[in-house]
Amino acid sequence: MNAHPTLSALFVTLCAATGIAHADSYSAEAIDTLRYMIEEEKLAGDLYEAFSGLYPLAQYPSAKPFGNIMKSEDAHMDALLTQAGLAGVDVSDLTGMPKGRFVNSALQSLHDSLLARGGGSSYAALEIGRDIEVQDIADLDAAMAALPATSSLYATYGQLQWASGNHLTAFNRHLAMAAPVPEAETYALML
Repeated sequence: MNAHPTLSALFVTLCAATGIAHADSYSAEAIDTLRYMIEEEKLAGDLYEAFSGLYPLAQYPSAKPFGNIMKSEDAHMDALLTQAGLAGVDVSDLTGMPKGRFVNSALQSLHDSLLARGGGSSYAALEIGRDIEVQDIADLDAAMAALPATSSLYATYGQLQWASGNHLTAFNRHLAMAAPVPEAETYALML
């Protein structure tokens, strides 16, 4: 995506300064996980961008996290793309995909179903944001468990996990401030 090249450059500089920006060799499973995590970050960013467009801040103040976190997801993807480059992993098939399109068929199905569900209300979209961050943290936990703690990919996953925790806090805070909107059928029955 490279939406934030300065953030990527800062991350690479930080890694180099701390001595973790060196080429590591990873198992085929770790490479598959890295490819999955790249697309998972893309999924989050693509959905948050779509929800940001559906629920403009002026009309939906509770939808504020989508605009802010969408930019962060781009930086997350850039950090993972940097790691793929350091490991010599070709991910051009992933980076060539347009918004809302994925190589991984399970992520494609998930994206499509979450986009449809989040289109129902801003509250549902916030719930999806929360759920995405919970899943991202769990996936990062699993990915880190399969890597040596001295690897640069492990360090990157740790940074992304910390950021996802902040995203989760933001979604939870805005969910607490927003009231769920009843479905049309429920609203009609209430009348």
